[in-house]
Amino acid sequence: MVLACGEADDSPGSPTIDGQPIDASVVTHLAARDGIDDTAARVRVIETLRLAAAARDPQTTADATLLDARREHLLRTARARLVLHTDFEANHGPEDIPAGDPLLARARVDPRIVHPRLHHVCQIIAEPAGQLQGDELAQRSAEPVWLARATARMQDVRRHLEATLPIDDAQACDLLLRDVPLETVADDADIVVRAEAAGGFDLEACAIALAADGTCTQPQFAPEWVDAVRPGPVPGLRGPFATRFGVHVALVREVLPASAPDDDEFETRVRAAVHPMWRAAALGEWVSMLRTRHTALAAIGAE
Repeated sequence: MVLACGEADDSPGSPTIDGQPIDASVVTHLAARDGIDDTAARVRVIETLRLAAAARDPQTTADATLLDARREHLLRTARARLVLHTDFEANHGPEDIPAGDPLLARARVDPRIVHPRLHHVCQIIAEPAGQLQGDELAQRSAEPVWLARATARMQDVRRHLEATLPIDDAQACDLLLRDVPLETVADDADIVVRAEAAGGFDLEACAIALAADGTCTQPQFAPEWVDAVRPGPVPGLRGPFATRFGVHVALVREVLPASAPDDDEFETRVRAAVHPMWRAAALGEWVSMLRTRHTALAAIGAE
């Protein structure tokens, strides 16, 4: 590896080898050339600088065995990386997965890949105490006095979320579930607050088969909940709003467009999803093949 002159990474705390700072332009060039991230590229640069420092160190230079061992180690590492890049990675991309691979077959029916338009939602719900269900829950939730108190409570919840929750963060729902108190409200024992973890909801889903004319006679989700969740920014908060189940504040994290096998980009998405697992398995088989071939060659050479 040749170290070129360029802008050095002299930020506070940046590593140096024998007083020499790591050259940022070399790290960037190496990462782009070998298709690796900056961290891996920096490690390779550090290895080379260490070898150069060892060569300048009289103590190390005097110990020729140690210096030769370091040089041999770096040489073997460089050869291994080259073989991995040219003999394995070059023909183990997403497009190289065989069409009949079992991982592809499973992915083509996986609901995480094959799905209708999905709203990913997590929410906080205020409910009447007593673990009510069905019509009893709906009637109690609609009582004006209870509804007014629960709505006021959930307005406080929303203000808390707006002040503390980074709703555009990928972990926003996890933070919501962690930070919002989920116990019975101390000053109103008739209101219980609970959280529901994020889920993917097909807002058009039907609870039963479509009627003969194609209409849905019984939707899977309460229409009033769907009507409140569907509009608005994404990511974004909804509510407080009331349904037959209580009073809600919901966070719509993302909306995934429909993904089906007849989509133009479907095969590309499936292969990209499967690729890491397929390549890891293929790498293990490839390394085993190399080990077997090396053992066979060594045995032939010994005869």
